[in-house]
Amino acid sequence: MRKLLWGLWVLVAFSACKKPEDASGSPAGVVDEQAPSAADSVVEAGPYPVTKEKLDAYVGYQRRMLEVYGSLMKGLQNLGALVDAGTPEAMAAAREGLKVVEAKAKAEAEARREAQLSEADVNGIAEVVTAVISQRQLGRTLQYEEELKKLEALQAKLPPEQQQGMAPQVASMRAQVEAFQTLADARRAHGDANVDVVLTREEDLIQNYQEMIRVFTGTRR
Repeated sequence: MRKLLWGLWVLVAFSACKKPEDASGSPAGVVDEQAPSAADSVVEAGPYPVTKEKLDAYVGYQRRMLEVYGSLMKGLQNLGALVDAGTPEAMAAAREGLKVVEAKAKAEAEARREAQLSEADVNGIAEVVTAVISQRQLGRTLQYEEELKKLEALQAKLPPEQQQGMAPQVASMRAQVEAFQTLADARRAHGDANVDVVLTREEDLIQNYQEMIRVFTGTRR
């Protein structure tokens, strides 16, 4: 149970939103970023417009963050045991480990700057990418297309009256396959243009998605 709770804590640390900072300046060690532009404000009014250029930059940003998260996981892997030890020395070592988490925010800012993406860009693109790639990955995992082919082949071998009995089941499976193929939900939420742009880098994005899972599960080589 402790390991599970510790894993959840790490995930929360990764996904936590940045708190608004005081207007007087950034804390020491945090890389300053440009203030949100008028274009960033417009993004909030509707679906973020994903362009091919920004998507390509985002793919590179993802790959950079894979290395950041990999280093972060290594730096935190013994932190739970140190906290459990409870000794002053262990707690001091744990505080050193938490500096790795602080370094993550700086690394993210640097990766965004290298990719020439703002925080609004990253968040906007990530929302569309997640909607598209998670559905694609789920479709591959569940293998609905293969299951549909098997179901249709079975139906074809049955007598006509039994084929009719299977028709609703086949139709339901076909609708699920179509939903994964057309990405209807993602298109409604983010627009056809955004989804079509993301699909131009589908294989790269799925690879990054799978690599990130390996990072968090400790199975990445």
